[in-house]
Amino acid sequence: MYDPEEPAAARLVEYQANRLQELIGELHNCCRDRIYLEAKRFNLPPAEIKCLLAFNGHRYFAGREVAALLEVAKSRATVILDSLERKHLVQRVADPNDGRVKLASLTPAGHKKVQEIEAFAFSIHLQFLETIEPARRSTIIAALEILGHSMQTIKMRLQQ
Repeated sequence: MYDPEEPAAARLVEYQANRLQELIGELHNCCRDRIYLEAKRFNLPPAEIKCLLAFNGHRYFAGREVAALLEVAKSRATVILDSLERKHLVQRVADPNDGRVKLASLTPAGHKKVQEIEAFAFSIHLQFLETIEPARRSTIIAALEILGHSMQTIKMRLQQ
């Protein structure tokens, strides 16, 4: 609501904060929809896709590490790994240093599935980029980098 006593700069910042909130909400919803589309396309729940993608650059994970990466309880990580193991995308072996611990790794089929998921995600982002005028792409990417940095800064502040 317009308040003649409130300085124009303060009203502008309030408008911008509201608009930023709306835009981030719209982007979040779009990303959520993409995650469900991806899940349907690969016939895997989103949590299993996230788990598979977490193996990128890692050979093995213990269950507790999977739980930490997925930000779920260890029991939930076990359920996810059990399902992926039944689908022959993950295999588990005893840790040679501690027989009580099972180490999970991708199977060849799991590696292939990860490559398919990553290729699909890349193709979507390429399609996004193609809808933007070439001259504006670097500006948008730079703005998103600034936004991402700002979001990380606020996240760190909130966690203190």
